[in-house]
Amino acid sequence: MDMCKIPQYPDMVDFSPEIRGEIEPVLQKLTDGISELTYSSLIIHKEKYNYRISKTRDGFILLFREKNGQKCFIPLNGIPESTARDLLAKNYKMIFVPQDMKERYVSFFAEQNFKLEANRDDADYVYLRTDLVDLKGKQFHKKKNHLNAFLKNYEAKVSIMDTGNKADADFVLEKWYGQNKNIESDYHTAKKAIKLFEELNLFGIIVYVNDAPVGFALGEYFCNGTMFCTHFEKGLNDINGIYQFLNWKLACMLDENTVYINREQDLGDEGMRQAKMTYRPVKFIEKYCTI
Repeated sequence: MDMCKIPQYPDMVDFSPEIRGEIEPVLQKLTDGISELTYSSLIIHKEKYNYRISKTRDGFILLFREKNGQKCFIPLNGIPESTARDLLAKNYKMIFVPQDMKERYVSFFAEQNFKLEANRDDADYVYLRTDLVDLKGKQFHKKKNHLNAFLKNYEAKVSIMDTGNKADADFVLEKWYGQNKNIESDYHTAKKAIKLFEELNLFGIIVYVNDAPVGFALGEYFCNGTMFCTHFEKGLNDINGIYQFLNWKLACMLDENTVYINREQDLGDEGMRQAKMTYRPVKFIEKYCTI
């Protein structure tokens, strides 16, 4: 009996838990470290981007999404030139192409009068876990001062997120949302991630001050455990230094075999870009798209 759930292109189905058995092994083999291309990330963002999935006769897996009216396709493990040509002719944009795949397809896209170009706003920031633990050197002097001030001013307790306390993370999220309603945020996807915490095998920590939850960080291991992606980090506005503490404490509590921490992209937000740069990324993960 054929247990395949992913149909053959041009047919496609919604990205859902029903296809997890087929898609997760493919995603786990991806070593590029693109933060969007994990099972957890795709599940929690599937309504926002209307993710759909298909596969070619050759076994290549394709993701489809829509953003601001633009239809896009993502080749997870490659794509036949005939399929790419068909999608480009239908005004689809190819996105989330890693460096090695870009090099394989650059000649083909040039023949089709397309270019593959990186968007700086979408580049993932990657840090050495040990840098975020040690905070050594002049470049981390301000971060260390903020952290030390937090440790001096608050008697904080930290718990690993689990079934029994994940409601505390939800409490922080709701309070944080109430303090930040005037900004565009990832509130809805964060809420879904907390709800599906166990199912998605996420890892998180919750910070308490005077026994009240004041912050949480939540993410997942990927790239065979060598990288951790921090998907969400929320702290209450009236707790000075909470974000410096969350960043440091999470890095301290990750598996020692984790080399890198991926803190996702800045989406072109200048304030976010400045904040991410102050932690001194060791590299960026570029994602190429057709233009």
